[in-house]
Amino acid sequence: MNTRMLCKLASLSLLFSSSAALADDDLGREKDSGYEDADLDAKSSDGAGFALGLRAGYGLPFGKAAGGGDSDSGKLSDFVSGVVPLQLDAGYFINSNVYVGANFQYGLGFLKEDCPEGASCSLSQMRLGLNVAYHFMPGQKLRPWLGLGVGYEMLDTSISATQLGISAKVKQSVRGLEFAAFQGGFDYKLNDSFSVGPFLTATVGQYSTVSSKIEVDGVDGVDPVDDSQDIEEKAIHTWLQGGVRMQVHF
Repeated sequence: MNTRMLCKLASLSLLFSSSAALADDDLGREKDSGYEDADLDAKSSDGAGFALGLRAGYGLPFGKAAGGGDSDSGKLSDFVSGVVPLQLDAGYFINSNVYVGANFQYGLGFLKEDCPEGASCSLSQMRLGLNVAYHFMPGQKLRPWLGLGVGYEMLDTSISATQLGISAKVKQSVRGLEFAAFQGGFDYKLNDSFSVGPFLTATVGQYSTVSSKIEVDGVDGVDPVDDSQDIEEKAIHTWLQGGVRMQVHF
């Protein structure tokens, strides 16, 4: 091998070494800038995957529990002043934007009028449903979202009292379809998986069935009453609920 050939091989070797060094330097700058890590974080936190959520807040009733016409009788707000609901959400993000899932809610309610002296009163609400939501601005710290759902609602009241050795307990339950649940809010990302933010839900439903149960102890010859029937004069009612939602994205 002559001197000229050795010089050519040395030059080619230096060219390859310089190209490799430049590539390594560019890769190092990309890692230092955090672009690669940011992309991985966005994919892991905003992509497809399961999600669990918990909501807490306060709800106000509007509309009628039953009764048609223009009469003011049957207003839901005449019997219930409000509820404190806890709601569990479970679902799946199809992609960075679209979520589908189910929800279960249990709420403790407050009667409009004070419970009679010496009696014990309680009110509770349960809601079951399916919903879909669209989350805007994937990858951002603050993400607005809108959702729509359908479901089933139950509202239960119970009054019990004991006097002169006689105890009585009266339970009444109304239930029916929830035609629509309009939802919206903001999620603030605290880390890659956990977010928290305010929400607002407005439901539109109709009670279709009422059931009553009366039990009396201490009096001979009085049989318990357990009756269920359809509500003839159905009406539309609304629940407006607002509060805070926490969500974990797996």
